[in-house]
Amino acid sequence: MSINQKFLLYLSRFAEAYPIGRSKYAPGTMGSLIAVIVGSFLILNLNIKFYLIFLIIFIIISFFLCEAHLKLHNVKDPKEVVVDEISGQFIALLGCIQSEKSTYMFLSLLLSFILFRFFDITKIGPIKRFENLPNGIGIMADDLVAGLFALVTQSAILTSLNQTIYIKTLWN
Repeated sequence: MSINQKFLLYLSRFAEAYPIGRSKYAPGTMGSLIAVIVGSFLILNLNIKFYLIFLIIFIIISFFLCEAHLKLHNVKDPKEVVVDEISGQFIALLGCIQSEKSTYMFLSLLLSFILFRFFDITKIGPIKRFENLPNGIGIMADDLVAGLFALVTQSAILTSLNQTIYIKTLWN
């Protein structure tokens, strides 16, 4: 194995969020669950602007990790790659409520997780079209759009219930 292939293998493991992507049972769901745990910690401890900066950097790095995985394995949408689900779930978390009550926060995180998984699995509306884009963009785009759909849906639900969501605090 050449040095270039070893480096691609190393990057590929990051795309899989190894060992999560190698899980026998629902690696995408496991990746999303890990994203909820990590993302909730970040969103609770970072200013929303820093969370958005983190999110943008994470998405860019994830794209390059997906590209590396494709170069090594040459599979259209490999199930073991979970950084796309993690990125999409990080987007969906922006619709969570900002509350001191842990029960409300937990329910908000659960809603974010369920909505993201629903949109990611069903790929309703235009989400399916994004999956057909070439290379790493195709791997990432459908999950990013599913995250946006989950964000908008959750924001609509929680805003209609007069709850303050994290994305709204960006403009305060």
